Amino acid sequence: MTVSARGFWLLRGCLGRMPALGRSAVSPLEAPGAAGRAIRGFRGSGVRHDAVIISGTEMAKQIQKEIQQGVVSWISLGNRRPHLSIILVGDNPASHTYVRKKIKAATAVGIYSEIILKPKDVSQEELLDITDQLNMDPRVSGILVQLPLPDHVDERTVCNTVAPEKDVDGFHIINIGRLCLDQHSLIPATASAVWEIIKRTGIETFGKNVVVAGRSKNVGMPIAMLLHTDGEHERPGGTSCLNGKPQGNLSMECLSFMKTGSSCEMNTFASLGALSLCSRRGLRSLHRNGCSRWCNMMSGDATVTIAHRYTPKEQLKIHTLLADVIIVAAGIPKLITSDMVKEGAAVIDVGINYVLDPVTGKTKLVGDVDFEAVKKKASFITPVPGGVGPMTVAMLLKNTLLAAKKAIY
Repeated sequence: MTVSARGFWLLRGCLGRMPALGRSAVSPLEAPGAAGRAIRGFRGSGVRHDAVIISGTEMAKQIQKEIQQGVVSWISLGNRRPHLSIILVGDNPASHTYVRKKIKAATAVGIYSEIILKPKDVSQEELLDITDQLNMDPRVSGILVQLPLPDHVDERTVCNTVAPEKDVDGFHIINIGRLCLDQHSLIPATASAVWEIIKRTGIETFGKNVVVAGRSKNVGMPIAMLLHTDGEHERPGGTSCLNGKPQGNLSMECLSFMKTGSSCEMNTFASLGALSLCSRRGLRSLHRNGCSRWCNMMSGDATVTIAHRYTPKEQLKIHTLLADVIIVAAGIPKLITSDMVKEGAAVIDVGINYVLDPVTGKTKLVGDVDFEAVKKKASFITPVPGGVGPMTVAMLLKNTLLAAKKAIY
């Protein structure tokens, strides 16, 4: 199916303005005057250029604006302001830094937040008592237990004590279970961040090959679950009301715009009526009628391969070379190199590693991808820092608002 520049532009207007992807990046859904100039890393001349660098910082700012509007709308209806309680144990510098960022971001969008600070020798029983109290407190919308916890505390036990409807980290066994069953749930923030990046950037997953390098139960596993989720079921990352209106609905007017310059027959659209992006059945109907481009407007339905620490490097390379999308959350600097990535693949780096900069002699933050080399082959790539990290904080705030509105439970 061919889609004119005008069709892309009008679709973009229907779905809401796409946030900036980065200072030097060009949006994959560019304005009519620049259409075709930078679609999936290629220019109109056919000359290959570097990947579009997805700015998670800019995308997070856009999401936080949406959340802020949602908070204002929620309070204007006479409801209590969303309240986030964070339990922080010990003096881990990284944990304290992360919590400060979360508190600052919550304040910026109008969510009340508090830190419950406990020493590293706090007993597990005391932590369980604290979570029980917060569960019963009607003022508290969301509860977050900052990980990692000290070795003498069982993280799974503590996470399962948080009420599922207040579990904004999405780590409770019920939320994880519902996610695995393609049911609506509070999704782990990092997995939700990856999901949102893919959706908002327009990266195709429908019928595509995806490799997730990393199988942690908090990051790799939920990402894999989201991306292979069956569109015939409920969508765990589906429509949500942030500012009083459902996010991501495709109207009949928008469908008419999508027809512009395409080979789709009008009766395809007329038979669908008002199509929600949360309904894969409607999108599959478009796909069957030769309009496969629009089946890519919602994430999921990918063929997902999960690799882990015991996957031999040569085997990992075999899988990544077949992948349309590579998501890396292994905690190994430069795990993914340019020879492991096929031309035009999308690469999302979730890794967090501190390494010594040989030039400055100082410690710097890097991901799991050899960024400078891989960006020359990829179509899209996220940087570290400034990629998935800011988006994770934004999705935590989104979960807090959803919990306050009881949108899931």
